[in-house]
Amino acid sequence: MNAKLKFAFLMSLVINVFFVGMLLGELPRRFDEGMSREERLAKATEAFPEPLRTQFRGKMDRMREGSEPIREQIREAREEAIRILAAEPFDGTAYDHQVRKIHELQGQRSQHMADLVKEVAKDLPPDQRQMLAEVLRGQPSSSSR
Repeated sequence: MNAKLKFAFLMSLVINVFFVGMLLGELPRRFDEGMSREERLAKATEAFPEPLRTQFRGKMDRMREGSEPIREQIREAREEAIRILAAEPFDGTAYDHQVRKIHELQGQRSQHMADLVKEVAKDLPPDQRQMLAEVLRGQPSSSSR
């Protein structure tokens, strides 16, 4: 091999190693980004001390059960909005009413979640509240970076 070909091969190898390193460095974050909020929350709670972790998970389960009727109402309201949207003739007033109903139900669900977060947060030390805040912000916890 001549010197130019060796140099080109070496540069190609260095660049490929660099790109593979970048890819492998970003992979864990991409997996965290693909996780749902509940999955990130469960992962973040692994750092909580055992009694608090059990208490937190129990509250999350109760929250999920408590919000299930609202989730079902939201699903039904969305289906009705889609039915109204596809119907002939289109009834804009009925559609607007249905969209307002969906927003109202989503507000109730958000309030339910906010109440749960407040209840849980009051029992957490500052570092664990910070982890919870990062999860709620949609960021992976610092322990997974």
